[in-house]
Parts: sequence; C-alpha cells; structure tokens
Amino acid sequence: MRTADGTLGALLVGAIAVICCAGPLLVAAIGTAALAAWFSKPVYVLIPVVIIAAGIGAVWLQRVHARRQPEKKALKHE
Repeated sequence: MRTADGTLGALLVGAIAVICCAGPLLVAAIGTAALAAWFSKPVYVLIPVVIIAAGIGAVWLQRVHARRQPEKKALKHE
C-alpha cells in the first residue's frame, strides 16, 4: 500500500514534468501565432515597430551627441 507522502511526491514530479515539457510547446505556439498575425496584417505590426525603433534611435543619437560635447562652464550672471 502507498503512503500519502509517496503519492504527493509523484504528483509533484508529474506536475513539474508537465510544466517543463509544455514550455517549448508554448513557445512554439506563441511564435506561430505571432507569425500568423505578422502575415495577416503586417501594417499592424510594422508601424509600432518603426515607431519604437525611431524612438530608440533618437535617444541613442541624443546620448552620443551629449557625450561628444564638452561640458559648458556655468555662466556668471552679473
């Protein structure tokens, strides 16, 4: 006869196995859904991507420009 501890342990091991084995399946399913959305209406995906990329590029250029400028001395107001 099995003990309650053995049954509980078997259930936990089974649950962990299901979670670990379902991970790659979930990643594949999400990727497939993303590709389907991409090919069905590419405008709905491309416009936000372009806006985000332009924002990241603008921030990057601003930081590069700020690094290249020498520090300005504080102006004395007389």
